[in-house]
Amino acid sequence: MADSPYQLRYWNLMKELKVHVIYLHNYAAQSEWRDKAVNIFLAITSSSSIAAWAIWQRYQLVWAIIIALSQVVTAIKPFLPYKQRMKSISELNDHIQELSLECEKNWFEVAEGELTEKEIHDLAIDIKNKSLIAQQKCLKTMVLPKKSDILRKAEKEADLYFQNNYYIGEK
Repeated sequence: MADSPYQLRYWNLMKELKVHVIYLHNYAAQSEWRDKAVNIFLAITSSSSIAAWAIWQRYQLVWAIIIALSQVVTAIKPFLPYKQRMKSISELNDHIQELSLECEKNWFEVAEGELTEKEIHDLAIDIKNKSLIAQQKCLKTMVLPKKSDILRKAEKEADLYFQNNYYIGEK
């Protein structure tokens, strides 16, 4: 796969970018699902208020808890980060996908030894710099909590991607 330390470093960068692409995609999907779940819960509780009169007498405590929970969720919804995260993560993922593709495009020259170690180093630093700029632009002051389950899944999907698209030997 890689003969020199610089080729190996570049290979690892390429794998890292692919993991980031998959991670950001899955992170955005999870954030979107949570945002939809909150909205669906609020829609159901607000639109079923009229229908609840029929069961009000029988399940007063249950209905009171649901209504109270709905009011709490409505109050805190503007502070939930899901909607804001979705936009930022999707924009960042677009940039990281471009960098991942650029990295893969250059892999042939790196792998075939057509570039010097300095050229490989410069390519890697350029891609890392573009990644940093994209993160600063898209996330600004937002901090994304690390989600280990999503990261593990992204690493497995990236491994599968490289097994299917690059010969990496037996595992």
